[in-house]
Amino acid sequence: MAASSGNSNGNVNGNGNGKRTFKDLRKEILLCLSKGQMTVNEISICAKINWKTVSNHLIHLTGRGLVKEVLNSAYVRIYELSEEGKNFLIINVSDKIKIGNNKKNASVKTTNIILL
Repeated sequence: MAASSGNSNGNVNGNGNGKRTFKDLRKEILLCLSKGQMTVNEISICAKINWKTVSNHLIHLTGRGLVKEVLNSAYVRIYELSEEGKNFLIINVSDKIKIGNNKKNASVKTTNIILL
């Protein structure tokens, strides 16, 4: 039987083990955020990555200045690409990438608590 020249085992990254590297995961997260503001859960669905993994990588990407947190409440966190993140995608992924500017309509209501 002749050997196949293609990657028939479904590896996305070509590293031979079928797992995505941190670099691959972070690139997917940034590409999802190129559509505009997203919650952690929306990024998870878009990138097909567990929400906890997304959350951990967002901490790293925020620390590098590529992503910024727009809203942080007890129930939801919303992120978007920073200007540096947009430039990073254009330079490292494609200069033809379209960066969306979709904003979430979210507000946080606070309650005044008076201690006696």
